[in-house]
Amino acid sequence: MTNLTSRALLVQKKLEEIACYVSAMAVATMMTITVLEVLARALFSKSLPGAYEYVSLMFVYLIYLGLGYSQRHDAHITVGILYDHMPRSVRKTIEGVYLLAAFLFFSMLTWTSAESAWTNYLMGDTVLGIIEVKTWWARAGIPIGLALFALRFLTQLVHLITKNELFEDSGVNDLSHQGAVEAGEKP
Repeated sequence: MTNLTSRALLVQKKLEEIACYVSAMAVATMMTITVLEVLARALFSKSLPGAYEYVSLMFVYLIYLGLGYSQRHDAHITVGILYDHMPRSVRKTIEGVYLLAAFLFFSMLTWTSAESAWTNYLMGDTVLGIIEVKTWWARAGIPIGLALFALRFLTQLVHLITKNELFEDSGVNDLSHQGAVEAGEKP
């Protein structure tokens, strides 16, 4: 593997981790706003202006920004009743078709969601409520998360083709493998 390729993979991993941390921060922010809203209602019988709108818009970060990281660690729900019993060559073909289709599908979704976010930014789209809450910042999280997701599928497809390595055999999804590699040990 070339030095440029290994650096690109490292950057991809770091971007996925940063996106995952932003997702976690969104959860913490959502919880904080919700607790403050409950306290304001209980103690002062008043609602925080825009609390509901901000919390609902932050769900985008919760949902989309962790997709690439989750795919890298094989954390999505899978059912392998038939797949696990197929010969390796059939599994390789199925995985290749799946990864290519997923890459193309999520690449198209990335493009259309980026266009939508840009259009909403230009239009100054807002959520109706007591205060004006712009939506573009939340919509911008969708193409970012989907781009990282699509890129992860492409990376896995390239590994399948170049290394003849099925995802479940690669150790890429094993967190202990990552720790062993970072410690300089052989997995």
